[in-house]
Amino acid sequence: MLWDVTRDSVYFNRLLEPDAGRVLHGAGQSPDAFVEYTRVLGEPYTPLIYMLYTGLKGDSRPFQDKLVEMDSLFPVQLIPQIGLSMTTDGTPEEHYEHEVASGQRESQLQGFCDVLREFARPAFVRIGYEFNGRWNGYEPASYQAAFRHVVTRMRENGLDNVAAVWCFAPGGDPDYLKWYPGDDCIDWWSIDLFSPEHFALPETKQFMEDAYSRGFPVMIGESTPRYVGCTDADAAIERWFTPYRTFLEANPHCKATGYINWNWASYPMWSDWGDGRLAASDGVLRWFRELVSDPSFIHASESGNYLKRLSRYY
Repeated sequence: MLWDVTRDSVYFNRLLEPDAGRVLHGAGQSPDAFVEYTRVLGEPYTPLIYMLYTGLKGDSRPFQDKLVEMDSLFPVQLIPQIGLSMTTDGTPEEHYEHEVASGQRESQLQGFCDVLREFARPAFVRIGYEFNGRWNGYEPASYQAAFRHVVTRMRENGLDNVAAVWCFAPGGDPDYLKWYPGDDCIDWWSIDLFSPEHFALPETKQFMEDAYSRGFPVMIGESTPRYVGCTDADAAIERWFTPYRTFLEANPHCKATGYINWNWASYPMWSDWGDGRLAASDGVLRWFRELVSDPSFIHASESGNYLKRLSRYY
């Protein structure tokens, strides 16, 4: 198995946390990418977690439509991992977490809660994900207040099966604790891993150690081999995929993954990121299939058992 048997006792009894030694398998971040990822890996390795994104501007219909679309993909119940933004991607001056904190986005927040309540299934919400990224523009005090406000509203709406996730971005401000909203309003910690150096940064190591010492499972919210890609299998495996596996092995409290199966080079804004699709080379695909075939991973085929184990949250 992926985990050393001597470390299989790591379990914090947090909301939606899988058993010791298990990892929720996730992918995204679009329907086409998710379907293609599943197709090339093979149906037995269909991810249980489906990544999607929304914000607190406008009405909640587009978000609801995304959940409906998710449920149309496969005849199993997938679990959404929702990136809830309070800014405009790539335009940090348009951040509005202070408006969320002060109640100016209350109707949008209530709409978000209404959709999740009607959905009536476990979900993970990365509130203001990549909080420390300069590309988002969040201010520490207003971010903390906004995070707490969102969690308060989710709890008031009876969303006891929705986990609040605090998501850190290596490469942003390394002083992540100044954005920390408090142990009492967080269910999971999360980290996004892109460039190869992210695995070795001191703040990455410290973040994982702090999560463990405070008793929180960690989710890899987003991951992709940025600036490496998958077309050169030997380079990709050496520079990114092997460190990825090493990261999982070294951190048995990392209990969920999220891989972005995109050809980033086809988007002008990410033209130098490379092709992150597993099928870009047979070598990478074989390597990754072997990784997720490890019995530590929980796939969609175990959806019923996982949801049944979590029935106490309904």
